[in-house]
Amino acid sequence: GGMGGMGGGMGGMGGMGGGAPQGPPPDMGEVDGSAGDTKWKWEMKDDEIIVRIELKTPATKRDLKVAFGAKTLKVEVHGETIIEGKLAGTVHGDESTWCLVEKGTELQILLSATSSERWPSLLEDSE
Repeated sequence: GGMGGMGGGMGGMGGMGGGAPQGPPPDMGEVDGSAGDTKWKWEMKDDEIIVRIELKTPATKRDLKVAFGAKTLKVEVHGETIIEGKLAGTVHGDESTWCLVEKGTELQILLSATSSERWPSLLEDSE
C-alpha cells in the first residue's frame, strides 16, 4: 500500500504584526508641520505655542501679514499664504504676537492658548 498522502500543509503563519503604530511622541518639543516649500515647526509649552516659520527670502514687517483669531491663524509672507486654517485649540488673539528673527529669515509666532492642554496638531485638519 502507498504511503497515504502526508497531509497537513504548514498552518498559515499568523500575520506577523508590524511594529506598533508610531503615535506622536509624548512631548518631544517641536513638531514639524511643513507644507509645500515652506518649512515650519511648532511647539507647545504650557499655554504658550511657538510657531517658527523658515523664510527662504528674508522678510521685513512690511512683507508680512499675520492675523490671529480665537480659532484661526493666517500667515502671509511676500503675498503668499503660508499657514491658513482653523486652530486645533483656542487662543487669546489679543495676547498673541509675532516677530522676525535671524535677519528676517525666520518668523516666530507666539500664540497664547486658553488652556495648557496639549494640542494634537497646530491646525485642525492637518495630520
